[in-house]
Amino acid sequence: MSDNIGTLTNPKRRYHRIDRWRGYYVPALAIAGSSDTGSYSDSPCPSDEVAKELNRLRKEALRPAGIHSRTRWGTSSNLFCAKRWLVVSQIDFAKAAALVRNWIDENRRTTSYIHDANLDAYFS
Repeated sequence: MSDNIGTLTNPKRRYHRIDRWRGYYVPALAIAGSSDTGSYSDSPCPSDEVAKELNRLRKEALRPAGIHSRTRWGTSSNLFCAKRWLVVSQIDFAKAAALVRNWIDENRRTTSYIHDANLDAYFS
């Protein structure tokens, strides 16, 4: 559940609530993200695999549409887990959100870590 998300033309930073005590902030212009647990041998979300999936999204969905993105880091309620986000410019947010939503749905079986940035809240 996300609170105070803004609109597609004016997105705001949003808080994704997992339960009463846990959650994380999603940057205002984030379109996709992933948990990142580092490069230890027992990491459930290894940094190199997370980076590969985010770069694949960029290569297959964003770059062909002429949308530039950058990576932002965030925190989570888990001490051993960071959040890695792809953010775009405000002018590209609505178009990128639709593209990413479709790409993630189409590639659900070939990805393990990537998720959208609470984009369903903008489309429901």
